[in-house]
Amino acid sequence: MEQTPFMTALDRALEAADYSEGTRTKCRCDLRHFEQFWVGTTGEQLDPDDLHITAVDLQEYRQVLVRRKLCPGSIQRKFMSLRAAIKLLNPELAVSMRWPKLPQAQPTSPSGFTTNQRNAIIRAAERLSPRDECIVKLLLYTGARASTVASAKLPNLQIGDRSGWIEYDVSKNRRTYRVPLCSEARHALNRWLEVRPPAAHEFLFCSERRLPFPPISRAVVWAAWRSLAAYLPKDFPLGGPHAARHDVARRLLSGDEGRTTPTPASDVAALLGHADARICVAIYSRPSPESLERAVGRLVGDEEE
Repeated sequence: MEQTPFMTALDRALEAADYSEGTRTKCRCDLRHFEQFWVGTTGEQLDPDDLHITAVDLQEYRQVLVRRKLCPGSIQRKFMSLRAAIKLLNPELAVSMRWPKLPQAQPTSPSGFTTNQRNAIIRAAERLSPRDECIVKLLLYTGARASTVASAKLPNLQIGDRSGWIEYDVSKNRRTYRVPLCSEARHALNRWLEVRPPAAHEFLFCSERRLPFPPISRAVVWAAWRSLAAYLPKDFPLGGPHAARHDVARRLLSGDEGRTTPTPASDVAALLGHADARICVAIYSRPSPESLERAVGRLVGDEEE
């Protein structure tokens, strides 16, 4: 796809703002969609130096999304991306803009996995290559983002016989946070380190075949996670690698859906690299549809394990 002046300016602004790779990718996708709407409606290209988007344009864009039957969450995300782009390219316009009221969805928490589903993922991971198994288990046992796992470095890793930790970098706000490693994660890391190619860089993960064994990208983490599908039932709710992060947060905050003592929100925030514990509480303490179903199931003793 040809890069337009608007998308070129947006890419530069996103890079300068130091957004995470995942956020940049979503924002680009959403703004390409808005750009197509704008060109189709006005017959003009978006000018990054002279954005003359009005409240009427935003109202019309919202109606287009509603007519296409996008869910409220998708509509809200597209407008969040649009708001971020306008704020980066034209801060004065962002302040004065009148934004339309968006469809509201019932706030629910991201879903986690059941015990059986989690065990199935672990069994499937052990059929992957040592590198991909290690990637999957770091996602499952540390709750890290895909981009965070991809950028993990060897000097930030400590593995002992009975304990260990990994220190992750958070690129979007230039912080680091440390996560203890359980025995399963340590064993997976040791298996990968035994066969890791002799790459010259300090990144933990690298290409297994392509010389000179360059560091992996976020897309490789996604591919490793999605490769689990070959060893899982066709209707398995695998989702993307961020599903593992949701699962870790929900299990800790809910006490594994009420089976154990809940972990304090401040501890969960530290393990997930959140700067503010209120983020964890706001997102993960809400009930998910699956957790409500399991709660009702306990009433009659047919809860799924």
